[in-house]
Amino acid sequence: MAKEKLFYEADNPGLHPEEVEFYEGSFQAEGEPHVIDPIKRAYVATTIFIASEIMYFGALISTFLRIKRTLIEWPPEGLPAYPVIQTLFNTLFLLSSGVFNLIFDKKRKKIFFVLSWVFGAIFFILQGVEWIRLIKFGLTMTTHAYGSIFYLIVGSHAVHVLIGLIWFFVAFTLSQKRGVMRIPALESASLFWKFVVLIWPVLYLLVYIL
Repeated sequence: MAKEKLFYEADNPGLHPEEVEFYEGSFQAEGEPHVIDPIKRAYVATTIFIASEIMYFGALISTFLRIKRTLIEWPPEGLPAYPVIQTLFNTLFLLSSGVFNLIFDKKRKKIFFVLSWVFGAIFFILQGVEWIRLIKFGLTMTTHAYGSIFYLIVGSHAVHVLIGLIWFFVAFTLSQKRGVMRIPALESASLFWKFVVLIWPVLYLLVYIL
């Protein structure tokens, strides 16, 4: 019992006593206790999920490049160009969110979580505003393949941003209720948010610039 308590207090402050009891089933038969770290499990599971999402976005980009090669004009006549400058401005908010996320990982202070979350939310809102403007200019999902693939790629990322914001907020709220700043849900949400931030510059470069 003393070893279990030491593991809980020193090695993994995010593990509660009742969780220790649950993970006792993983003890080694030789007698030396070995509790599977739930935070490490969360990292592995989230990493596998992120890998699948990278393949998903890779397929979208491949489709986008094929469509672009088949068109003589880009953008097609009568359709607006993708908003490069405005989206670059929006991107700065998302990148700032990622920076604050990294600081939060090191400092574990609430202010850095708030800044990361707020800057991410601003990016999401600004992207929505930009979509409304494009629709008013005639660029919709059904107008042309040029619009369909754009909304599919950017929209997929927007969905990931929204999921990330909700996940991050809920996980942080749970950590506050438990009185600890390291729990599996928060660690996985933070890792997922890094993916959301880092995949965007790649999408921006391939879709808006090249």
